[in-house]
Amino acid sequence: MAKCCMLLLFLGFLLQVAGAKSWSCHHDDLHALRGFAENLSGKGAVRLRAAWSGASCCSWEGVGCETASGRVVALRLPKRGLGGIIPSSIGELDHLRYLDLSGNSLVGEVPKSLQKQLKSLTTDGLSSNRRTLDEEPNTISGTNNSVGSGSNNVVSGNDNTVISGNNNHVSGSNNTVVTGSDNTVVGSNHVVSGTNHIVTDNNNVVSGNDNNVSGSFHTVSGEHNTVSGSNNTVSGSNHIVSGSNKVVTDG
Repeated sequence: MAKCCMLLLFLGFLLQVAGAKSWSCHHDDLHALRGFAENLSGKGAVRLRAAWSGASCCSWEGVGCETASGRVVALRLPKRGLGGIIPSSIGELDHLRYLDLSGNSLVGEVPKSLQKQLKSLTTDGLSSNRRTLDEEPNTISGTNNSVGSGSNNVVSGNDNTVISGNNNHVSGSNNTVVTGSDNTVVGSNHVVSGTNHIVTDNNNVVSGNDNNVSGSFHTVSGEHNTVSGSNNTVSGSNHIVSGSNKVVTDG
């Protein structure tokens, strides 16, 4: 407890020092902070970008710098209404030692390279990867997320899995829709099974029934699918196929 208090006091001191000065921080840190702010979403991100103006980033809200070097050593932005995926540009803050992003709607993890150098990391309230969503509609972005059940979710990013559920919107690449129905899937390299899906773009593997598939280089199997586009491979029965596709089996 005492150690924690000392860290907080030290962080407060750093921020006070930074706020009292208006020197220009190191150009690499300036670039990293701007990249961090530009890639955030939500009303808080708009306010942050407005507040973070000019080149004197050591005087910016929530930023603490080392006096001698002007390098950013602390970033404290709790409960700022920030959203989106944690930008990788934060990993470019090579001298960062203290980080507090708690109470925001950020998704993902702090880069591993940055975690090694941090002395204090506060991320309570962040939505981590590999989470499972239930019941209520959710907006899921990032990588390696799992939608366990539910409906009307919006899933974007890569390598995500929709285990079950209906009326989800899935975009990105390398996502897997295991079961469910009435999902809209866009992007490439998805694996989709179930019924009544709308699948567009390229290189998706679609199995099941009554799916609407358009684009190119899909592999489609099952029954009663509607397939349009080119260079698709279709097997199964009772499909409606248009375009320049290869029909392996057609009932």
